[in-house]
Amino acid sequence: MNNKNFIWDLDGTLLDSYPAIIESLFETYQHFDLDFDKEYVSKFIIDMSVKDLFNKLSSENNISFDELKKYFTNTNNQKNDMIVLMPGALEVLDYLFDNGSKHFVYTHKGRNAYDVLDSLGIGHFFKEVITSDNGFIRKPHPEGVDYLVEKYDLDRADTYYVGDRSLDYEVALNSGIKSINFIVPDSDINKQISSLKDIEEMF
Repeated sequence: MNNKNFIWDLDGTLLDSYPAIIESLFETYQHFDLDFDKEYVSKFIIDMSVKDLFNKLSSENNISFDELKKYFTNTNNQKNDMIVLMPGALEVLDYLFDNGSKHFVYTHKGRNAYDVLDSLGIGHFFKEVITSDNGFIRKPHPEGVDYLVEKYDLDRADTYYVGDRSLDYEVALNSGIKSINFIVPDSDINKQISSLKDIEEMF
């Protein structure tokens, strides 16, 4: 397996961070005196993204996107203690790493991702962690994945993007690599999983 490469999403994939994100969004809505519908917001950020949610709120309520994002980010960064590993995350990383595979992270999270990975004891698995601070065009644009493939001379046929949203499948498709995904059905380039432990059985 030493020729396999895994590029990981974080939120909802390796990290059970949605409770912290939802709580931070609730506080952001409260701060800007907006009505909060938890079910709607939860579905929206999974189907789209937090950025798309803030663009919508900014347009509909005449609130600065930057102000929304800044308040949310500051609030969310204070909730690292709410974030835990997804079931099986450590075991799967250990298994794949011990068998010689290479690992990377490509996430829309900010620099706080480094602190979270280190505090949860998995930062050492990754050769490089790409966050929003790197400035790449957001997923599903392939720019971030292409950067990793070219920098580390990765074979696209043996490189997998692991994620929990259709956006993650799309960035793999656009990059010409394979996909492992929680919600996208099996296809020529994608393997659907129900838990991270399923990955061990694949390799």
